[in-house]
Amino acid sequence: MTSSQQSARDIVTRLIEEQLNFGSREVKPDDDLWNLGMTSLTCMGLMLDIEDALGVELPVERLNHATFACVNGIVAAVECAQEGLGIADGASSRA
Repeated sequence: MTSSQQSARDIVTRLIEEQLNFGSREVKPDDDLWNLGMTSLTCMGLMLDIEDALGVELPVERLNHATFACVNGIVAAVECAQEGLGIADGASSRA
């Protein structure tokens, strides 16, 4: 795993912990975020925070319940955005 991937994972994890008000609890990569209190509203806030913090626009195809189920799913969507993958119309993601 490269340092940029680790950095994205760390940022995503921190933002999840903030959005879900975990306090001192640490979220694990495969924790089910919906079972831990994620709602559609917190999910939207999380998505916007991630896009702002990492300077990416998550692909529309990745904006779904399954992507936001765990840290690993969100990081995979971020990596697709960073690589310009997963965008159906062929447009590149913002840098």
